[in-house]
Amino acid sequence: MLRAIAILSLIGFGSAAEARELAGRFGYLGEWDVTATLSEAPVARFFASEFSGALRMKHNAVCGPGETPEKSGHIRMSVRGNRYSAQMTLAGASCSFSGTLSETAHSFVRCGGEGQIPLRLWFK
Repeated sequence: MLRAIAILSLIGFGSAAEARELAGRFGYLGEWDVTATLSEAPVARFFASEFSGALRMKHNAVCGPGETPEKSGHIRMSVRGNRYSAQMTLAGASCSFSGTLSETAHSFVRCGGEGQIPLRLWFK
Protein backbone atom coordinates (compact mmCIF):
# COMPACT_ATOMS: atom_id res chain seq x y z
CA MET A 1 0.00 0.00 0.00
CA LEU A 2 2.80 2.41 0.89
CA ARG A 3 4.41 1.70 -2.48
CA ALA A 4 1.17 2.61 -4.32
CA ILE A 5 0.92 5.92 -2.43
CA ALA A 6 4.54 6.75 -3.31
CA ILE A 7 3.92 6.02 -7.00
CA LEU A 8 0.74 8.14 -7.05
CA SER A 9 2.53 11.07 -5.43
CA LEU A 10 5.24 10.89 -8.11
CA ILE A 11 2.68 11.27 -10.90
CA GLY A 12 0.80 14.12 -9.28
CA PHE A 13 -1.94 12.48 -7.25
CA GLY A 14 -2.07 13.17 -3.56
CA SER A 15 0.27 16.15 -3.74
CA ALA A 16 -0.81 19.60 -2.66
CA ALA A 17 -1.32 22.19 -5.39
CA GLU A 18 1.44 24.77 -5.40
CA ALA A 19 1.14 28.42 -6.48
CA ARG A 20 4.03 29.83 -8.50
CA GLU A 21 4.91 33.43 -9.34
CA LEU A 22 5.63 33.94 -13.03
CA ALA A 23 7.56 36.98 -14.23
CA GLY A 24 8.71 38.11 -17.63
CA ARG A 25 9.29 40.73 -20.28
CA PHE A 26 7.31 41.09 -23.50
CA GLY A 27 8.16 43.25 -26.50
CA TYR A 28 11.13 44.08 -28.70
CA LEU A 29 12.72 46.14 -25.93
CA GLY A 30 11.11 44.26 -23.02
CA GLU A 31 8.76 47.21 -22.61
CA TRP A 32 6.02 45.13 -20.99
CA ASP A 33 6.42 43.65 -17.49
CA VAL A 34 4.64 40.29 -17.25
CA THR A 35 3.33 38.95 -13.94
CA ALA A 36 1.07 36.06 -13.01
CA THR A 37 0.26 33.92 -10.00
CA LEU A 38 -0.27 30.41 -11.32
CA SER A 39 -2.00 27.54 -9.60
CA GLU A 40 -0.68 24.06 -10.20
CA ALA A 41 -3.25 21.62 -11.52
CA PRO A 42 -2.90 17.97 -10.53
CA VAL A 43 -2.13 15.99 -13.66
CA ALA A 44 -1.15 12.40 -14.33
CA ARG A 45 1.90 13.14 -16.50
CA PHE A 46 5.38 12.01 -15.58
CA PHE A 47 7.88 14.83 -15.01
CA ALA A 48 5.50 17.62 -16.19
CA SER A 49 3.45 20.16 -14.27
CA GLU A 50 0.41 22.11 -15.44
CA PHE A 51 -0.15 25.69 -14.27
CA SER A 52 -2.81 28.28 -15.03
CA GLY A 53 -3.88 31.69 -13.82
CA ALA A 54 -4.54 35.32 -14.52
CA LEU A 55 -1.86 37.19 -16.44
CA ARG A 56 -1.12 40.92 -16.24
CA MET A 57 1.13 42.97 -18.49
CA LYS A 58 2.10 46.51 -17.54
CA HIS A 59 3.81 48.90 -19.97
CA ASN A 60 7.06 50.18 -18.40
CA ALA A 61 7.84 52.84 -21.03
CA VAL A 62 6.05 55.76 -22.63
CA CYS A 63 2.90 54.52 -24.34
CA GLY A 64 2.31 55.42 -27.97
CA PRO A 65 -0.98 56.76 -29.34
CA GLY A 66 -3.83 54.32 -28.74
CA GLU A 67 -1.66 52.10 -26.51
CA THR A 68 -3.07 50.92 -23.19
CA PRO A 69 -0.77 50.99 -20.13
CA GLU A 70 -2.04 47.59 -18.88
CA LYS A 71 -3.37 44.41 -20.42
CA SER A 72 -4.83 41.39 -18.70
CA GLY A 73 -5.58 37.87 -19.73
CA HIS A 74 -5.08 34.22 -18.83
CA ILE A 75 -2.24 31.76 -19.31
CA ARG A 76 -2.07 27.98 -19.14
CA MET A 77 1.36 26.31 -19.14
CA SER A 78 2.77 22.83 -19.22
CA VAL A 79 6.26 22.79 -17.69
CA ARG A 80 8.82 20.01 -17.98
CA GLY A 81 12.19 20.93 -16.47
CA ASN A 82 12.92 24.43 -17.71
CA ARG A 83 10.95 23.99 -20.99
CA TYR A 84 7.33 25.07 -21.32
CA SER A 85 4.48 25.19 -23.77
CA ALA A 86 1.74 27.72 -23.18
CA GLN A 87 -1.61 29.01 -24.36
CA MET A 88 -2.39 32.64 -23.61
CA THR A 89 -5.40 34.86 -24.07
CA LEU A 90 -4.51 38.55 -23.91
CA ALA A 91 -6.79 41.49 -24.72
CA GLY A 92 -9.09 39.19 -26.71
CA ALA A 93 -6.33 37.55 -28.78
CA SER A 94 -5.34 33.90 -28.32
CA CYS A 95 -1.93 32.43 -28.99
CA SER A 96 0.17 29.33 -28.36
CA PHE A 97 3.93 29.31 -27.92
CA SER A 98 6.76 27.41 -26.27
CA GLY A 99 10.21 28.16 -24.93
CA THR A 100 12.66 27.97 -22.07
CA LEU A 101 11.97 29.46 -18.63
CA SER A 102 14.84 31.93 -18.33
CA GLU A 103 15.48 35.62 -17.78
CA THR A 104 17.71 35.63 -20.88
CA ALA A 105 16.19 33.11 -23.34
CA HIS A 106 13.66 34.58 -25.79
CA SER A 107 10.61 32.88 -27.25
CA PHE A 108 8.62 34.46 -30.03
CA VAL A 109 4.86 34.91 -29.77
CA ARG A 110 2.37 35.70 -32.51
CA CYS A 111 -0.93 36.98 -31.08
CA GLY A 112 -3.73 38.42 -33.16
CA GLY A 113 -2.59 40.40 -36.18
CA GLU A 114 0.80 41.32 -34.73
CA GLY A 115 4.05 39.79 -35.96
CA GLN A 116 6.35 37.65 -33.84
CA ILE A 117 7.12 39.44 -30.58
CA PRO A 118 9.94 38.43 -28.19
CA LEU A 119 8.93 37.08 -24.78
CA ARG A 120 11.02 35.98 -21.79
CA LEU A 121 9.35 34.10 -18.91
CA TRP A 122 10.71 32.71 -15.66
CA PHE A 123 9.49 31.62 -12.23
CA LYS A 124 10.47 33.87 -9.33
